[in-house]
Amino acid sequence: MTVEGSASNATVVYLLNFLAPDVIAITQAWNQKVGKLIVLISVAMEGNRSWAPDDGGLDVREQRTWTRTRIDRHPGGYEDVNYVHFPLDTMSQLRRAKPEVVVSAELGMRSMLSAAHCTLSGWFGLRHRRCKLVLAVSTSPWIESSRSGRLRRIQRRWLLRCADRVTYHGPECQQWLLDLGVSADRLAPFQYAADPTKIYRDELQAHASDQVRVVTVGQLIDRKGVREGLRQMIEVASSNPTLRLQWTLVGGGPLLDEIQSAATPANLTVRCLGNCTAEQIRDAYRDHEVMFFPTRGDEWGLVVDEALHSGLVVIGNPRAQAVGTLVKDGVNGWICPVDDTASLGSALTTFSVMSGDERMTMREQARSSVSDRTPEHAADQITAVIDQLLEHQSGDSSRH
Repeated sequence: MTVEGSASNATVVYLLNFLAPDVIAITQAWNQKVGKLIVLISVAMEGNRSWAPDDGGLDVREQRTWTRTRIDRHPGGYEDVNYVHFPLDTMSQLRRAKPEVVVSAELGMRSMLSAAHCTLSGWFGLRHRRCKLVLAVSTSPWIESSRSGRLRRIQRRWLLRCADRVTYHGPECQQWLLDLGVSADRLAPFQYAADPTKIYRDELQAHASDQVRVVTVGQLIDRKGVREGLRQMIEVASSNPTLRLQWTLVGGGPLLDEIQSAATPANLTVRCLGNCTAEQIRDAYRDHEVMFFPTRGDEWGLVVDEALHSGLVVIGNPRAQAVGTLVKDGVNGWICPVDDTASLGSALTTFSVMSGDERMTMREQARSSVSDRTPEHAADQITAVIDQLLEHQSGDSSRH
């Protein structure tokens, strides 16, 4: 049964850059909870991704978009390629869709045009009610330190004031929004959730106790810290000759040749698998015990979720919000700053001397620590936001 003033009979438009595999899973679950969900994407897929475009059986519409490539130079010392999209037909797409709620990702041009549509819908009485605006923000203070500027800050403060609700994906993002002046009563969580097709769900595999099998999943680019990770792994192996390490890297990128050609100690084996399918990534999680995530900067870091769900202990850099949020030292992993080789060595050595049962206990704790982080839960979170907005609007209408 549908209820007036609820998500179950509302038309919702979701605007974002493109549909990543994890976003597909969340959006499919979300699609079951609203009357009609339309997804507007700026591009089918960005150029630095190895994923094939997939609409997931959803109502996905690609916008007319102008895109430019930007090199972000981060104060942390790395460069990152980003694509900035300027959708040209957002207003006309929203007018045709006539949504009750617009959910727009991030704080760029698409969100500014969405805010303009929602404002105009109130002025001109489109569908007799003002369309509600939700801004879905995913960032962290560390990532934002490369995006400073007075005009940008003014634009973001204005845009955030236009929103009826603002969602955050983690505690660092939440605090960043509070610092920008968003009141706590307008904030709500909208978590990331791992792509289910990449998660190993079966019984955990026991491995030989005389070595540690480590995997890193991600692009082999400057921002992901694989060059620094390699240096650290070499130093740890050289300083601990009795520690046997097997390190597998899943992913492609410009640093592949550099990683493959590096000289390593005899007790460190490095394998590069290149770009892999979801099934191959799932098999890699099955075949390893530890995820090493040396990233120099990630707004979240979904491979941490994937690894924990798959029963891997995570050793990661807190410059990924997922590490600082989900990893508990000695419980499901260890937090190791990217330049702290001693910390990495301590974590790997500690794990290496554990008994098989102790390792398995820690891996089970990894799985249980993220048991509630599912696409269905994320869909429930954004649906609850929509319900609150529409119930409030319905209550306002009934009083007039």
